[in-house]
Amino acid sequence: MTIALGKFTKDEPDLFDIMDDWLRRDRFVFVGWSGLLLFPCAYFALGGWFTGTTFVTSWYTHGLASSYLEGCNFLTAAVSTPANSLAHSLLLLWGPEAQGDFTRWCQLGGLWTFVALHGAFGLIGFMLRQFELARSVQLRPYNAIAFSGPIAVFVSVFLIYPLGQSGWFFAPSFGVAAIFRFILFFQGFHNWTLNPFHMMGVAGVLGAALLCAIHGATVENTLFEDGDGANTFRAFNPTQAEETYSMVTANRFWSQIFGVAFSNKRWLHFFMLFVPVTGLWMSALGVVGLALNLRAYDFVSQEIRAAEDPEFETFYTKNILLNEGIRAWMAAQDQPHENLIFPEEVLPRGNAL
Repeated sequence: MTIALGKFTKDEPDLFDIMDDWLRRDRFVFVGWSGLLLFPCAYFALGGWFTGTTFVTSWYTHGLASSYLEGCNFLTAAVSTPANSLAHSLLLLWGPEAQGDFTRWCQLGGLWTFVALHGAFGLIGFMLRQFELARSVQLRPYNAIAFSGPIAVFVSVFLIYPLGQSGWFFAPSFGVAAIFRFILFFQGFHNWTLNPFHMMGVAGVLGAALLCAIHGATVENTLFEDGDGANTFRAFNPTQAEETYSMVTANRFWSQIFGVAFSNKRWLHFFMLFVPVTGLWMSALGVVGLALNLRAYDFVSQEIRAAEDPEFETFYTKNILLNEGIRAWMAAQDQPHENLIFPEEVLPRGNAL
């Protein structure tokens, strides 16, 4: 009896093999199976944003001009959210709101849901692209894991938050000044800066920036000369075989500065991954809480004392009054459909005034 050992090979490749070769191997720029999701969604999201910021008004949804055609610039143009009356409708072009009329669809804010949903799936496709390419070249998937942070923030802010509120209207519009307005809205209506999840997000992002600066400076500081070229940056030669900085020297330096230092590169770089990704995830969790109208820290004892004692005021009580002012001044402009009117005497004034 003869037993043949070896790899089984098919006589003819099937459709999957042909597609796999076409997507992943037969080209200079990698497309991959993830590209079937990434490239169409990214194309539609960016195309919708450029179309909206160039041509489409927000007069019917927010009472605003928001396009280059109306006189906005790059900082003030935006693709605005749908009207509050449309709640959480997907606003499909063929849906009952637009009924296949492209002009009406744009006027109702259909481009926002179009950009938001295609953008979310485009980001997921980009993360899958990193995972797929890592598998192809036998790398660990930490790049894809790291990119989950921005995805979590995007999905929580642009999708989950408005889903928890009364409609897409309360999501951020896609524009620079529009995002600034949304930040003020978050502060005034949710006291976001005093939210512990926001604090963790700030610590993560700014801490990561500090780690990047320290790491880059330390590597530059500990470069050692490799070769005898006339170039000042001899250690930047891309053809050399060995690394050109000294981990031992860096360890000695930071041990003297702080008393502690990273003992190996793996722990150091894992920490540089962990800090920003954890910060982004924590801030995303905080926004999910805001979608449910969970409150930040409330120091009620200070508010009661400030109300009773005209001479007592803290930075906290001043910020609470500031938030009341943001709500009172902003709501009437931000939600014109509500016809909100606040008499001058009800607008908040601090004890100092």
